[in-house]
Amino acid sequence: MQRNFLKLILSAFVFLLSAAGSSYAQEAKTDVWDLNKCITYAKDNSIKVKQMLLEVNSSQVDLLKSKSERLPAVNASFTEGFNNSLNSSSTGFSLSTSMNLYSGGAITNGIKKSKLNVELANLNLEETRNDISLSIVQAYLNILYAKESSDYYKEVVAASQKQVDRARELRRAGSIAQKDLAQLDAQLASDNYSSVVAQNKVTSNSTTLKQLLEIPVTDTFNVAFPNVDMNDSLVVMPTLQEALNAALSVRPEIKGSIISTSIAETDLKISKAGYLPSLSLSADYSTSYTPESSVAFGNQFSDNQNKKLGLTLSIPIFNRNTTRTSVQQSKIDLERAKLSYTETEKNLLQTVESVYQDAVAALSRYKSAKVQLESAAESYTLSEQQFNLGMINIVELLDVKTSLLNAKSELVQAKYSAVLNLKILDFYMGKSITL
Repeated sequence: MQRNFLKLILSAFVFLLSAAGSSYAQEAKTDVWDLNKCITYAKDNSIKVKQMLLEVNSSQVDLLKSKSERLPAVNASFTEGFNNSLNSSSTGFSLSTSMNLYSGGAITNGIKKSKLNVELANLNLEETRNDISLSIVQAYLNILYAKESSDYYKEVVAASQKQVDRARELRRAGSIAQKDLAQLDAQLASDNYSSVVAQNKVTSNSTTLKQLLEIPVTDTFNVAFPNVDMNDSLVVMPTLQEALNAALSVRPEIKGSIISTSIAETDLKISKAGYLPSLSLSADYSTSYTPESSVAFGNQFSDNQNKKLGLTLSIPIFNRNTTRTSVQQSKIDLERAKLSYTETEKNLLQTVESVYQDAVAALSRYKSAKVQLESAAESYTLSEQQFNLGMINIVELLDVKTSLLNAKSELVQAKYSAVLNLKILDFYMGKSITL
């Protein structure tokens, strides 16, 4: 029985270790930053985003203040007085209230303006998050590009090493000269250097992304490296007009310009309210008590009550052109807002058109680079066979290899250029950016 009990304890211990290991593995896995995690983190933790959130909160406070203009103002006062010459004192209490009943629509339009400011602040927040997201995508793709280049140069180094090993065998057999072997050794050293440079570029680009995310220096940062495929059959380009229409309908800067124009129109209405009369309601209540009086305390407070209720109609006649100049300034601000909207729309359309043409050109470049690489790879395979048979010298082989390296490098650049430009186009069309 004791042996069974020990086995049970041992089994439980092993299970706990396995569970702990699994938990650690899951935790370690979550430490890997993919594109989605980077974008989400940046949207929530960026200092610029936090600043814009404060602007949103501030606009909401202003809205509450505007709505409160409809409420009555109530004030109470308590007075204790002493008359030295009469050697007497008095106690007084008063309560007053006032409420604006009509102000030419200034309060209503003031509330409308505050609501529009809340919408505008939220759109500015969205635009800030969008800009940060695009920066994250660009930085992330730079890492993937550097990583793919680094992986390729590792393959180049391995191929060069095999080439050197083969050349040494040929040298021992007397099939090639010593200088040919030396050139291959030099090429291997050059390829090793290129590989180190490419790996350093991965580290450098990762640091750039980490800094862009504002992650503390002391924190570890491991980037996920998904496989980015360019399947030509899946790349469906929209028409230019479709891209332009989508951008105009979803981009926050366009919506923000429309709201800014509405705010300017509301400001004009508020300014014109200064020409109209205003009506307010007021009420006052007061009473007092004198200790020297022979009348009882309660009776004094009752007898000395003073109640007042009134309506005040204010009709503007002349206010030193304050309203007139305010209206003129509001009209100017409205024209500025309209011009700003026109300029924003024009700039967006020009940007989207440029992005669209860049995407088309990048796709064309990628397709050409694929054909070029296929041709270079075939030529290098043939040249390598010829070299092994002694039909060409090392200089000719290295020339063909250089062409192959250039073709592969061009394909990697063209691939990520196409991916980036397509993602930027998706961004302006309001599509979510994923890999």
